[in-house]
Amino acid sequence: HLYHPPTSDPCHLIVVFDVEDYLKRSCLPIIIDNLIAQKRIRPVALAMIENGGAENRFIEYACNDATVNLLTYIVLPLARKHLNLLNDEGAHATLGASMGGLISLYTALRLPHIFGKVISQSGGFPLDGDTSAILDLVNFNSKESIKIWMDIGKYDFPFLMESNPRMRDLLIGKGYDVTYREYGGGHNWPAWRDEVWRGIETIFAS
Repeated sequence: HLYHPPTSDPCHLIVVFDVEDYLKRSCLPIIIDNLIAQKRIRPVALAMIENGGAENRFIEYACNDATVNLLTYIVLPLARKHLNLLNDEGAHATLGASMGGLISLYTALRLPHIFGKVISQSGGFPLDGDTSAILDLVNFNSKESIKIWMDIGKYDFPFLMESNPRMRDLLIGKGYDVTYREYGGGHNWPAWRDEVWRGIETIFAS
């Protein structure tokens, strides 16, 4: 699912995971339209991809390089064919909630030359001591120029309320540009719908 803003100029792209929810339950293109109309963000395009269903989603989004390859070889060429996109290094962003937040950050760490921006909502990050490729990428790779937004509700799952601040601290300790927000909400789409504009505005402020 592709969206192009009302401009003839090349623009940034946000790759959005879980399109079924961000499109129908969060009305993301309308949020983008309003932010652009109010001149609060630069025009951005969207490439919104569907997951493979409830069971497959946890496989697809668990730091899965097959998903990264899907973006590299299918989604990005399709978006570049139909949308007028910037070619600047790190110009584009990833966006996702829960496990989608995990794969959003993982994708940027794997492809920082393409995705220099991340919006993670209630990211499904592992706790310290868990085996995860994303922890290895943050701990052992050289720091990349990635701008990161993280948010989570104060009434989210307890383990996410623990793992998200830990991931924030780990990223900041490695020198990443991180904006972090906790708000009065839970682990659900109404909360993410109402908060997503903050991350988009912070990452793409006009």
